[in-house]
Amino acid sequence: MRIIMISSLLLMFIPGITIASEPSALALDILEKAKEDCNGFENGSFEATGKAVTLHDITGDDKPEEFVDGAQFSCSTALTLFGGTGGTYLWIVVNGMQYEFLAHKWKVIDLDGQAVILLAVHPSQCDDDIGPCYRALVWQDGFRTTGSGDK
Repeated sequence: MRIIMISSLLLMFIPGITIASEPSALALDILEKAKEDCNGFENGSFEATGKAVTLHDITGDDKPEEFVDGAQFSCSTALTLFGGTGGTYLWIVVNGMQYEFLAHKWKVIDLDGQAVILLAVHPSQCDDDIGPCYRALVWQDGFRTTGSGDK
């Protein structure tokens, strides 16, 4: 019953995305966990904007993957519950698996037919600790990027 209620709320408050079917159990779990974390911190009130879950085909199979963006969450009792100076959580659900990233901003672009996810990340992931830093990810049986990304 809880999943049906959350699914209904998501569909009502997310008009900007196209959903061929209900959100996956993984996407709903991410939202429910965020709500529980907020409620558990001094009985906070959780909200998610209409852009909290979006769909983007990054695998090239014409079936969009779900992006759950923590930057679209808010908690009345904790301003930085879902992110901080290192970025905000971004979860991507691909083929029944959940992947988690930290980013200040993100965007999916098409580069000659290849979906590329650009993540604006903390400068410490680049060669220095100042100025903008970006990470590019592509999907090929897993996420691929240059370098380790763990600097």
